[in-house]
Amino acid sequence: MRPIQIWADKVQDKEKDSLCIYDMVFQPDGDQLLVTAGSRILIYNVNEGNVVQALKGHKDTIHSLSYGRDGIFASGGADKLVIIWSAQNEGILKYSHNDSVQCIAFSPVSGQLLSCACSDIGLWSSELKSVTKHKVSAKVCSCSWTNDGQFFAIGMYNGVVTIWTKNAEEKVRIERPGGQPIWSLSWNPSREDAYDVLTVTDWGQKLSYYQLNGKQIGKDRGLDFDPCCVSYFSTGEFALISGSNKKALLYSREGAMLATIAEGKSWVWCCCQRPGQNFVAVGFDDGTIGYYQLSFNTVHGLYKDRESVVF
Repeated sequence: MRPIQIWADKVQDKEKDSLCIYDMVFQPDGDQLLVTAGSRILIYNVNEGNVVQALKGHKDTIHSLSYGRDGIFASGGADKLVIIWSAQNEGILKYSHNDSVQCIAFSPVSGQLLSCACSDIGLWSSELKSVTKHKVSAKVCSCSWTNDGQFFAIGMYNGVVTIWTKNAEEKVRIERPGGQPIWSLSWNPSREDAYDVLTVTDWGQKLSYYQLNGKQIGKDRGLDFDPCCVSYFSTGEFALISGSNKKALLYSREGAMLATIAEGKSWVWCCCQRPGQNFVAVGFDDGTIGYYQLSFNTVHGLYKDRESVVF
């Protein structure tokens, strides 16, 4: 596999200081990339690599972005606010938490939005236009929904992972040894698996997999860095993992490191695949954004009805 950098940009404030890229997300059609930049959201034309619009609404650093149905998206940040944006990039609704909003995620099958802060989580529904809050025992660092939108998982700063129903009933609690922060987790989006698989990374530099019932799949896999992001390809075949090693790495779904996608001069806080295509966007702590095309070397020989990919 050979990554080819298509374009790069450096995000700075008015004083020319770098702005950390905490999160980024592609529009569902993949033509535009939304990026956090301080208190603004920058919208990039990914084919040209230029900013086409900057959205203002937050009063402090934005930590997380998520796309929902019908083109709406949401943002959450250090100002304790969650903002719902229309498909026309207009802020249409706001609600607040008591603390900084750390992460948000739309259900893949409904208009339900999960927002997570330092002391509680919130569930907002586009159908009901309301927010319900639920207390948590520690700061939430990461969250993710299952494919069918029936369950979500949250990873906390104290090393605990909990799995909840869509109605906010906690069903499973996983207390990981060492109690290291769960800065990123993700359910595998593959619809071909017999059961849901939750991928968990922590700052004990471990990569682990769990079933919906909380049973661990295999053993912990060691990492040589503090992971900040785990993001799957839309097929679930590959995952991107990045962090303190200043790299974005490509992993197999089984947890084998396959290739380096990008390497920079600072931590990589976020990375994601352009939906359905072999392009990846990467966001660095020093404000650098990179957009890469992945060239896979496919061996046209079948093994168990699947083509082999050589890296």
